Amino acid sequence: MGRRGAGGVTLRERWLDADTVEYSVRRPRRDALARSSAGAWLLLAASLLSAGSLTGTADDGVGDPPPARLAHLGALVALFLAARACASSVVEESALVMRHVGVRLGAVRALGARDRPRFLDVGRLRSLVVSEVLTSRDVFYQLCFRHRDGDEDAGRVIVAFPKLRPNLRVLRAVYAGAHAALFDDASDDRRVLRARDGDDESDDEGSRSSPLEPPELGRGWWGEGETWRCSRRAPFDGDGFSLLEGSPGPGPASPASPAPARESVLMVSDFFLPNTGGVELHMYSLAQRLIARGHRVTVLTHAYGDRCGVRHMAGGLKVYYAFRVPVYNGATCPDIFGTFRLLRRVLIRERITLVHAHQTFSVMGHEAVFHARTMGYKCVFTDHSLFGFEDASAIHMNKLLVLTLADCNHVVCVSHTAKENTVLRSGIHPERVSVIPNAVDAARFRPSILSASLTSEEDASNERVVVAVTARLAYRKGVHLLAAVIPLACERHPELDFLIAGDGPMREHLERTRDAHGLGDRVTLLGDVPHAEVGDALRRARVFLNCSLTESFCIAALEAACCGCLVVATKVGGVPEILPPDILFLAEPNAGAVADALSRAAETVKETRARRRATTKRGGGGGGAPSDLSPASIYERVAGMYSWDDVAGRVETVYARAHATEDTALGRLARLHSGGAFAGKLFCAVAAVDHLYWRWLEWEAPAAGIEHAPEFVPDGMEEAGGGGARGRARGEGRKRTPRNG
Repeated sequence: MGRRGAGGVTLRERWLDADTVEYSVRRPRRDALARSSAGAWLLLAASLLSAGSLTGTADDGVGDPPPARLAHLGALVALFLAARACASSVVEESALVMRHVGVRLGAVRALGARDRPRFLDVGRLRSLVVSEVLTSRDVFYQLCFRHRDGDEDAGRVIVAFPKLRPNLRVLRAVYAGAHAALFDDASDDRRVLRARDGDDESDDEGSRSSPLEPPELGRGWWGEGETWRCSRRAPFDGDGFSLLEGSPGPGPASPASPAPARESVLMVSDFFLPNTGGVELHMYSLAQRLIARGHRVTVLTHAYGDRCGVRHMAGGLKVYYAFRVPVYNGATCPDIFGTFRLLRRVLIRERITLVHAHQTFSVMGHEAVFHARTMGYKCVFTDHSLFGFEDASAIHMNKLLVLTLADCNHVVCVSHTAKENTVLRSGIHPERVSVIPNAVDAARFRPSILSASLTSEEDASNERVVVAVTARLAYRKGVHLLAAVIPLACERHPELDFLIAGDGPMREHLERTRDAHGLGDRVTLLGDVPHAEVGDALRRARVFLNCSLTESFCIAALEAACCGCLVVATKVGGVPEILPPDILFLAEPNAGAVADALSRAAETVKETRARRRATTKRGGGGGGAPSDLSPASIYERVAGMYSWDDVAGRVETVYARAHATEDTALGRLARLHSGGAFAGKLFCAVAAVDHLYWRWLEWEAPAAGIEHAPEFVPDGMEEAGGGGARGRARGEGRKRTPRNG
């Protein structure tokens, strides 16, 4: 029985007897030679021969001149390498599976030579898996045997069919038969028969199309694949984007608007887990809520140490850790066109409908938006930080932001202050910028005691007031200001203790301050604390202190307030917007003002405890009054203000606005040209080259030949129809859109 895969690769299944089956993956010899480097070497040889002939003709001397001899010698070397490439081209790879014996792997070259077979003993085989492999240029699947060599416990991973790389459909058939023969009970032949007969319906389940089709062959406005159409009389916004009639406008979404279509979103940023920070946690939390609401989310970021390749996280979140090395503050080095090939593969494989980039400092985010817009995808950009206008780094980043935001369909900022900053830096029309705040996971960050009444444990430990600090110990986070505040606050309030969670280059500065003032028993430095344990540190405190010099939102303050802490923060950026004034104590960014605000917060804590103690002695109930500042009351108020589900719903509205815009190639060039007298022309030139490079990639590896990745469905979630938001979204999707399997 034969099956055809991508790229002309076919699978042949041949049963030698009841216990032995051979799986052969073949490629036509002509196709194998065309895919080898022989053609390039032959072209080089012809060029060198022509150059040598011209040089010899132009020379009047006797015999060949030295340049001609060198050209002829180079041509001979190129011919030798071409012949070697032809001889080494693989046309067939096989796996002979012997039930409860082992596997023999072999290969056949283009000229008929056979590689030395490799035998894997079933007694040393530990597992058989189909793994998704990520390189710097491609993504594909491989059938891997985990095999123990000698007494090594770790063993090695041995790849079947490493040269021909058959697609997932072929590997599924081989995996089913090989696993049944090697690891299953010998009496259970039904699995082998099912693998032999094949089940095409099961193969199609993993390549189900989403209701909102991605641009056909990657084309947007460039061809006939445009999904969204605009009438000629549709209004234009301030930046030249045309809005579809009946689409969500700049105002709030109508309550009667239809449910959002299921999206396949690619989030791109240099900053993601396992690194912890505001951007990383925002992306992860938003992705999880979008998945829970029925969407499909994929993340593209750079590798972190040994965490590279493709990983699956909770809820079915798929993460591509690309082979790029961060060079400064977690950001990678710009290479403009270097990641286009891989990005295009990911966009097509995951059937992406929208690209969502995060953070101005993210080089990968800027490049992804630029390339995705070249391919016609809709793009959204979230700016998480505030930047200045004077220093060199800010000037360069602002100019890059002009390029990116001019190309984006919609922009999101996390606070109104951040929106003003982004509009001033990029010149984008304010109507194309939405404000969607961060949120907090109220299930993880909660006080240890949710009862509003005073307990005996709290009464016994209420003599001390613990002040928590969770931040990276760097200059931007105001560590020098914190070092000046601690001695002042400890001198004014003997009951204050400081609990500092975080690490960074200025930790030594804090340690020197603590030791110089003899505060070793009142200032505790926990060092780097995993984010999963930050809540435990915050629950030990009653006041949270943030001394940042610049902050767009400060999600750490939300987490602390959700744990029942009063918040003392510097009056910078978007911090004044996040909490009500009775919970948030603001101060100018100087040591005296911060110490005064900390004193007011400490007095409020003591007054609240005294009031709760008096209420308990009178036998009164718990509270619930608006002025009650007990941890339980603060938690209830903050948890009601911020929710990731609410954030995800507002992001869905932004996605709808992005899809409701239409653009043309000339419109894009006009916006890029407005980026500056010199920069505008440079942006247009780079965009033109990017378009030509994309068309060459389409010719080299057509989108129709790139297989779609199957969708991961977590345990407990139905794959189609059924209960849950995800199941309902899948069921609705198949009713609206036919398959394109």
